[in-house]
Amino acid sequence: MQHKTKLRIHNSCNKYTRYYRYYNFFWDALTYELGKTFEIEENRYFEHAHTIPMPIKLKKAKCDLEIYESDYVIENVESGDFYILTACDVLTGHVIAERENPHLKKVLVAQYIDQIIKHNVENPHTSKYSPWIYFQSGLTNLEEYFYKRKLILNFNKKLYFRGKIDDRPILKYFSPSILESGQTINQNDYFNEAINHEIGLSIGGVGELCYRDIEYMGMGIPFLRFEFASSLKEPLIPNVHYISVDRPNDLPTEQRTCGVGLDRMGLEHHAKLIEQRYLEVIDDKEFLRFVSTNAREYYEKYLMYPNNVRHTINWLGLE
Repeated sequence: MQHKTKLRIHNSCNKYTRYYRYYNFFWDALTYELGKTFEIEENRYFEHAHTIPMPIKLKKAKCDLEIYESDYVIENVESGDFYILTACDVLTGHVIAERENPHLKKVLVAQYIDQIIKHNVENPHTSKYSPWIYFQSGLTNLEEYFYKRKLILNFNKKLYFRGKIDDRPILKYFSPSILESGQTINQNDYFNEAINHEIGLSIGGVGELCYRDIEYMGMGIPFLRFEFASSLKEPLIPNVHYISVDRPNDLPTEQRTCGVGLDRMGLEHHAKLIEQRYLEVIDDKEFLRFVSTNAREYYEKYLMYPNNVRHTINWLGLE
């Protein structure tokens, strides 16, 4: 019988977090797929996964690590080599703590911003860190809403946004004649509301990439935003996969963002730049259809299961 390399999977989860987010499902799917090639040993249950990080010990790590339920660590039991995948909104200490360790082979970062990585990781170790993919919020099947949207003949032309408003002061500067916004509602109601709009607005949260961006793509809703500072492994191209506004160099920053501006903290003149772009494209049906089609194709190719799992294993070099 052919010997299978043993991998130990470290991922913090319990009954509260197991399928709280789509990425929790993704971790299970990734573990299952890796099990077709490797012998899998799991270190995953942690009673307090929903409140505090889980401590883990790796064979070849120089220090003990603490991981969140949005993290996933693959450890080769024989060699001690390990890989980190993180869907955290910010770059956390455990992701960079072992950056100089030769046994750290790859780090896939969902919220990858080159300037922040290079601020925290010196060459040549930056090559270990790579953009990855991002996820929708929950397990709702977006296919239903994608096909529902295809049947809608007349869209609401107001720019659309729902989410936490208090954390996004830029929203108060938009004209109510242009933007329809509101606080978070039931997810199914939100999706049914969103698909009736011509264009969605994307404004970052704690991390620049938001679940809504992926959900817009999955439902075929073209979305408008400042050009991303974030990168995905396969690039999202401005004015191809989303409607882009040139990124201002005077967006407010916070210490943790290493000089990268935050669109959610934008001022009135930043909001007006987005409004201007909205007015340029709102009646351009051909362009909006072009962006919607490209975004949906990207979603299908890289962000839908099982393609998201297959690409991740490929990018880790664990085929």
